This record gives sequence, structure tokens and C-alpha cells, in this order.
Amino acid sequence: MASTPTPNSSSRTIGEALSDLWQATREWFHTLLDLESGLDREGTIIAIRNNKRMQGANAWLLGCSIMIASLGLDLNSPAVIIGAMLVSPLMSPILGIGLGVAINDKDSMFTSMRHFAIAILIALFVSTLYFFVTPFGNVTPEIQGRTSPTFLDGLVAIFGGFAGIISSTRKDKTNAIPGVAIATALMPPLCVTGFGVAEVFELWIKKGSMEPQMFSAELNRAFGIIGGSFYLFFLNSFFIALTTYIIIRLLRFPLKSYVDAREARRNRMITAFFSLLVSLPSGIILYNLYEMQQDKAEVKAFVETYFPRACINYELTSIDQDTNKLILQLLGRRISEDSILYYQELLHAQYDLNTPVRLFPMQAEMSLEDIKTSLQAQRQEVVGLLESERRIANTAVEETEALRQQLARRESDSTLIAKSLRLAREAFGEDIEAIQYAPEVRAVNDSATVQLPPVFMVDWANRKATPLNKDRLERILRISAGLDTLQLISY
Repeated sequence: MASTPTPNSSSRTIGEALSDLWQATREWFHTLLDLESGLDREGTIIAIRNNKRMQGANAWLLGCSIMIASLGLDLNSPAVIIGAMLVSPLMSPILGIGLGVAINDKDSMFTSMRHFAIAILIALFVSTLYFFVTPFGNVTPEIQGRTSPTFLDGLVAIFGGFAGIISSTRKDKTNAIPGVAIATALMPPLCVTGFGVAEVFELWIKKGSMEPQMFSAELNRAFGIIGGSFYLFFLNSFFIALTTYIIIRLLRFPLKSYVDAREARRNRMITAFFSLLVSLPSGIILYNLYEMQQDKAEVKAFVETYFPRACINYELTSIDQDTNKLILQLLGRRISEDSILYYQELLHAQYDLNTPVRLFPMQAEMSLEDIKTSLQAQRQEVVGLLESERRIANTAVEETEALRQQLARRESDSTLIAKSLRLAREAFGEDIEAIQYAPEVRAVNDSATVQLPPVFMVDWANRKATPLNKDRLERILRISAGLDTLQLISY
């Protein structure tokens, strides 16, 4: 006879099943997130150390990639810029800095920093030389987009750095490094810095022929480009090195020399401090960018409401930290000083702006082709209006002619009817007390309106409405009035 399991044994079986399930889940997640599998510590250190030096082939590759990136920025071509980042060796010294700090290899760290500085000098020299001699050198959208770093750019660098160092630590190398080079975009900001340096040189050459106020404004703009773009480059480089340090420590790469607990804690505090110091300005820039986007949406609504056809273009830019500038390019419309103040007050009163805005309307300058296009559009609009007026006028003329013909016809009919009534009275004399005429009679039934023939209503005296008299009267009226048919009602 089989024994019945006790409650204790049943409870143990359920507990063991839950324990096995928990253990299996932990193992699955450990396998999913395991970075130890396929790890090559020695190979990673050797590869980064060998590629960190910016000399020989690496220096030539960097110069070529900088030239390609500068061309892409000047041509406003994202495809060309991506091609430059694919061949750039700029990430290797940055990975070397992170590796040197992580494994306490000061010689490797200082060597990487020295070659990183050499790479920056090469990039600035090549990009400055190109933008100084190029016949174009305008601020394209690709250049403008790399002068305002934000906290989001730091996040891109963080996750790009994670992907780059994880890929570098594998035994089986992948194509993640080119992808990281594209994502973190180290090359274009450095080229934009060279663009700003070239602008400064050109301004100093033209200083004698420029007004002091204009020279100062242009110089400030050039230094703004240099500062914003180089900060973006430094932000990306710092976070790539930081993530390299974090991953190397998580993977427990061997330290070159012993570090006591106090020194390790101090290094972590220094790293955290510099991370915060570098991230804080980008966070402020991101917040300002968010407020600017909100103000642009409000400005768009303002322009569409008050300048729907006159404004062919508008631009909202920052004058300083406390004021924005709204430039309106108006075609065929001039605004007086009083009207500028009125619209400016209206903008602040009716729209929710984060930053005060000053209004700068200006007459739009158009090329000959733009003028031809505008005149052609206005001509088509005028032709359309004239055609519409002509159709309205023709319709009015046709209606007037129809009314005139109808009036003439009624006058003619009235003359004939009067003649026919006179003839009827002469023919019947006192036998007719009264005779009335209805020219248009319509009968309405359930489905439609029916047009009836003209009606003559005759009041006969002394009951003279015999069939013979009726036929005779009907003939007289039809012939004299020129009617094909009529209806004679006697009463």
C-alpha cells in the first residue's frame, strides 16, 4: 500500500522547485549579460597600446579623415562626414587614456595623452588650413549643428564608449568600432573648431577694412564657434575615456602596480568630480535649447497669425543669456518704429515666451529668379481674380438680359391680353359681368410642381355660360391673345 506524503515533504518539494526556478533564472540572466565570455585581456591591452600612437600611418589617416570631414562640412554632406569618421584613428588614444588610468599604467596614460594632443594639433592644422583657403567657407547647417553641445551629446558619447571598449575586449573583433566612431562623432566638432580658427585669422587680416563694431561682433561669433565645437569634442572624448575606465575595472583587468584603498578612493572621487564638471555645462545648454525650441513654436504661431503672407522667412537667435532676437524678412511691407514696439508688446502679451524677444523686421532681398517667381505668382493670382470677376459680370449681364426679355414679353402679353379682353366684351356685351386673367398658374402635387396654361375667369350675367358661348369666347381669346392653349373658368 502506497504511503501518503506528509505535509512537510510536500512543502519541501515546492520549495525546491522554486529554488531551482530562481537558480535557473539567475543563470540565464548571468549568461545573457556575461562579459567574461570571449574576453581577451592581454590582447586588448596590446591592441590599444599599439594603436594609440599618432605617428606614421595613423597620422596620415588622421590628416586624410580631417580633410574629408572638412569637405563634408563645407559641402553640407552627411555622407561625406560619415566617410571621414570611418577612417579616423582618433579613438585609439582616447581608449589608451582610459586604459592607462584603469590599470594604473601611468606611462601608458601619459603616452596616450601626448599622442592625443598631437592628434588634436594635426586636426586643427589641417582643418584650419582648408577653411582658410577654401572659396566657400560658409556656416552650413552641418557646421552650425556642432556648435551647441548638450547633455544628450554626452549620453551618446557614454554609450558609444561602452560599445567601443566592449568590442575592443573581445577575442573575435566586430565592426562595432566604425559604428562607434560614427555615433560619437569626434571628427566633425574638431573640424568646426578649425573653421572657427580660420575665421579668426581672416577677421584679423580684414580688421583694417572693417568697422570696429562689426569686427567685434564677428570675432565674438568666431570664438563662440571655437568654444562650442571644441567643448563638444572634449565632452565626447572625456566620456569615451570614462566608460573605458569603468568597463576595464568591471572586467578586472590586472593592475600594473598596487594601489591602496585610500588612493583608489581618491582616484574615484577625482573621476566623479571631473565627470560632473564636464557634464554640468552640457546640461545647462540642453535646458536652454529646450526653452529655445518652446520659444520658436510660439514665434511660429505669432508669425503665421500677424504676417501670414508678408513674411517669407524668419529666424529666432540668441543675443545674450537674457534676450533673443527675432528677424523677420518681409516682402512688400514696411513696419514703422511705433508698429515694431506694438508687435513686440503683442508678442509678449499673447504668447508664452521663456526669454524676452526683440523684433527686427527687415526688407527681404530677393534674387532676380525669386523676383520673377514672385511676379509670376502674383500675375497668376491677379489673372485668377480677373477671371472670377469676369464670370461674375457675365452672369450679371445674362441675368439682366433675361429679366429684360421677360419684362418685354410680359408687356407684350399685357397688350395682347388687353386687346383680347376688349374684343371679348365687344362680342358679348352685357352677357359678361367681369373677366379676369392669370398669366402663370402652377399646381403643386406630392411629387412636383406642374405648370398650367393661362387662365381666364369669366363672370357671366344671367347664366349666359352656354357651351356655345364658351367655345366662341375661347376662340376669340386664343386667337386675339396668340395663345396655343388656355383654360376658361366660368362662374
